[in-house]
Amino acid sequence: MKDLKLFYFLFIFIGLTIITSCDDDKIEPVDPNQVPLEVQAINKFVWDNMEFAYFWNTDMPDLDYTQEADTYEFFDKLLYTQVDRWSFITDDVEALNNYFSGISKSMGHSIRLFRLTADSEDLVGFIEYVEPGSPADLSGGVYRGRMFHKIDGKQMTISNYSELLNQDTYTMTFGVLNEDLTITDETPSVNLTAVEWQSNPILLSKVIEHGNSKVGYLVYTSFVSDYDEELQAVFADFKSQGVDKLVLDLRYNSGGSVNSAILLSSMIAPANSIGDVLLRTNYNTNLTNYFNREYPNETDLYVDRLIENANNLNLEKLAVLSTFKTASASEMVIYGLDPHMEVYHIGEQTHGKYYGSITLSDPDERHSWAIQPIVMRAENKTNSISYDEGLIPDQERIDFIDAPELLELGDPNEDFLALALKELTGVAPANARLKAIRRIAGEPLNTEASLSHPLHYDMQYNFKK
Repeated sequence: MKDLKLFYFLFIFIGLTIITSCDDDKIEPVDPNQVPLEVQAINKFVWDNMEFAYFWNTDMPDLDYTQEADTYEFFDKLLYTQVDRWSFITDDVEALNNYFSGISKSMGHSIRLFRLTADSEDLVGFIEYVEPGSPADLSGGVYRGRMFHKIDGKQMTISNYSELLNQDTYTMTFGVLNEDLTITDETPSVNLTAVEWQSNPILLSKVIEHGNSKVGYLVYTSFVSDYDEELQAVFADFKSQGVDKLVLDLRYNSGGSVNSAILLSSMIAPANSIGDVLLRTNYNTNLTNYFNREYPNETDLYVDRLIENANNLNLEKLAVLSTFKTASASEMVIYGLDPHMEVYHIGEQTHGKYYGSITLSDPDERHSWAIQPIVMRAENKTNSISYDEGLIPDQERIDFIDAPELLELGDPNEDFLALALKELTGVAPANARLKAIRRIAGEPLNTEASLSHPLHYDMQYNFKK
């Protein structure tokens, strides 16, 4: 079994280039009055790292970084936008690292937006979930399934929703949707203020006894390695209770740490698949040559395998729940396990991100900039991924439109969970209403702009030694 300890030599290797290239006295601007030396130094940091590690480095335009006055715009010009919708740059590496630990400024609620009608500019939103102890939870007025349509007294529209929702403080007005699609305001409105908050990605775990089976149910909202021990504890509990089937709810999980995804997959997979290929990785020529040169005797440089874990449930079938937000590391669990077991997929077509990124910053901390470029493309054991689209569900369902009733997560009669229980056990929950009815006439607003952080669609990869 290969040692899966992480290493950061690549980060240091690239950083050595940065150390020499960031010396201001070695950069001679063509026009010092046009582009300050410190901007040129950051630009060179961006260029050197992108040219070396970016997956599409051969498609980058040949730009003169000394002539680029805005580093953000310079970075965007380098991206291969025909495919890449995910690489980004930040001038606050500390905030980025905090995000990887689940720490960000947040109100603690997740939302889903819809057009009121198919051709309407007006939007309504639904609360998908609320994190326990968060400002949204403590407000007393924000809970799953509640509909809102105004922020700070303004009706949400296609043109203003992003600005309204991306504030640290705002007031939400909730409402009831009438048969004629008018909205009756509910009072009082709810005032919310974001705080520095560490989100626990294990939103809910429970065991449901149904149809002569013990079904584990896990709502997992992000792959955050800081909570890997808690994730293992959930599966230890599932195993001790004799769970023989599992519903993995990834509806609101848009990615994160690949190592956490490998851990999760390894606790789900059939025991006879442990040690087999879960993921293969592909890099640009620079990285491939570097790895081959430095590690000529390493047989699994480009392979991640299912790893032995005492909490492995040895399952033959898994039900996965998804929405358009299900992305990256979440998708990896689905397509990675598919060659090893039956994975029954309920919900919406997933986002379609099969690429991983790494964080590159100055190891000497002489500046606070960092880039998060795509450096890797993933494939599963059988290379059966369609890279042009998200994963297609076996049974399509749209969250909050197809649901007859907006029940709490974990309720066996909640639409998605009820469908999964029926699929896994052959028995539908007695009180479930599985015939879809439309609650609104419009369409879901499946847009990245409704998500507040660029890493919502991340597959964060750590190189292995």
